Amino acid sequence: MPPRLRLSREESAQLGALLAFVDERRAQFPSEADGPEQAGWVARVYADDADSLSVNLITLLLFEHGLHRSVAQVSEDLRVYAERNG
Repeated sequence: MPPRLRLSREESAQLGALLAFVDERRAQFPSEADGPEQAGWVARVYADDADSLSVNLITLLLFEHGLHRSVAQVSEDLRVYAERNG
């Protein structure tokens, strides 16, 4: 788990189900895209598998896809992604 990432009880309850999909989605992950596109991809693709997808969970899923980003950076990436995609 990335350093300093603390999951709430609700986030922890969702974690196992989300992690179950990482391996099957690994080949689809846009590794050549920039940070906002990668964060947005995780938010879109995993949204159907979660009650809600917090920045903490998106950060952890990015970590599982091989990226080491802080929660603050992922939050900023999601803001930029939202601006780009209205």
